[in-house]
Amino acid sequence: MTAGTSAVGSQESARASLDEAAVERAAAGVALRLPRSPHRGRLGDVRAASTGSSMELSDFRAYAPGDDVRQLDWNAVARTGELVLRVRHDEVAPRVEVVLDGSKSMAVSRVKASRAAEVAMLVCRVAARQGLEPSLVVTSRTPRRATGAACLTAARAAEADAADDLGAALRRSPPLRPSGLRVVVSDFLFEAPLDSFAALLSRGTSALVFVQLLDGEDADPGGGSGARLVDAETGEVLERMLAAPVLEAYRRRLAEHQALLRRAVARARGTLLTAVADDGLEALWRGALSPLWEPG
Repeated sequence: MTAGTSAVGSQESARASLDEAAVERAAAGVALRLPRSPHRGRLGDVRAASTGSSMELSDFRAYAPGDDVRQLDWNAVARTGELVLRVRHDEVAPRVEVVLDGSKSMAVSRVKASRAAEVAMLVCRVAARQGLEPSLVVTSRTPRRATGAACLTAARAAEADAADDLGAALRRSPPLRPSGLRVVVSDFLFEAPLDSFAALLSRGTSALVFVQLLDGEDADPGGGSGARLVDAETGEVLERMLAAPVLEAYRRRLAEHQALLRRAVARARGTLLTAVADDGLEALWRGALSPLWEPG
């Protein structure tokens, strides 16, 4: 799948006005659906699915390169001759972390850029209303992290101007923090080892949700003469007629990419929610994004 390629007349970098009134209306009626794993300590503390250093033993698994060798079970090694790791649970604060993709593909249309920021704002706003600690990471050309009330300001100012895709941008962005719930907002239309990408985002969180936000032309490009294909990350322009065979090839590649993405997210024990930005925020939170919520 070519990163951020969209069948549009031109790439619009400016974002339309954010509908913060719609964000507030939605936030007033819902609550985040948090993981049902056991918790302890002050209200809202949740236990992470990641390997940790707490005293509670969770499971055993085979050692993998990069694992902490201090967690090796030497009794099991002696018995089996294989490297076996003790897996323990991290105790994490009641934090909700949102990752907002700041790559140029998120700005192929004004509505897509606006809707992505609105979804990030909505998750942070609902988390704050629930007494949780929201945290927002924006992977723009100049990446930044915001926490608490500053998340809304960061979402308003977020720029989709990074020349690399989300997978690459995460390597130069502020490190992800342990959290009870991590929500990643992106179109995920880039070529990357999706299994390792999803596994990276699943580390240190009890629940992982991928919100895939597509522009209408991403999901179903129109045909006709004189169409202008723009690779959002590289700026490469291809002028060609989008005849039926070209459109069919695109749809086939998109379907294959979506299948790979679904499998990668499932292996990471996450949830993939796919939505079309053109539908509007109210339609999205009531429809495609409804698995994120429970009645407020």
